[in-house]
Amino acid sequence: MSASGRCVVAISRQVGAGGAYVGQALARGLGVRYVDREILKEAASLLGRDTAEIESLEERVSSVWSRMAGALAWGGPEATYMPPPMPALYEEDLFAVQARIIRQIAAQEEAVFVGRAATWVLRERADLLSVFLYAPEAVRVDRVMREYNLADLEEARKMVSRSDQQRGRFLHSVTGGSWFDVTHYHLCVDTGAIGLDDTVNLLAGLAAVRRG
Repeated sequence: MSASGRCVVAISRQVGAGGAYVGQALARGLGVRYVDREILKEAASLLGRDTAEIESLEERVSSVWSRMAGALAWGGPEATYMPPPMPALYEEDLFAVQARIIRQIAAQEEAVFVGRAATWVLRERADLLSVFLYAPEAVRVDRVMREYNLADLEEARKMVSRSDQQRGRFLHSVTGGSWFDVTHYHLCVDTGAIGLDDTVNLLAGLAAVRRG
């Protein structure tokens, strides 16, 4: 039980494991704020950038080669002068701003966070319930095909694989550990076996315990 009598839920999830569905349904049931993409929009505003510009940076790790390319773009001493571009925005810059937003929201109110490494950002909070949602590949591929209206099975498989790689690299860059390290979470749930609605009910019951 948290000492504060409140509960903040942070959900990390594999694509196709139903994270958005579970997060939204849980937030409705608890009567609290659901926080996901609005963090991206607020971060874009604080950074003075367009949302579409920084969206591609999310949950990926900066490449040394991209940074080198940025430096080389200035050219040698003999190159024709070009005015300096807007300062480059890297993933760690975006993460730092998003982490600040996440902490501010959690300090002010109960909420359900999905993604954005909130499970790590809020790890020191006594009122945190951190959850990892996963499912067998076949279940996730099927859900991705339905949610994104994909007709190509192989395309859906590649989407799932690519997402796993990107999110895994991102979480490793933030935590220094593995995305699948169960010690990062209070609870790990196979939504393929448990089902989405039962997962929501399970988390709602745990949140009630946290609230005391």
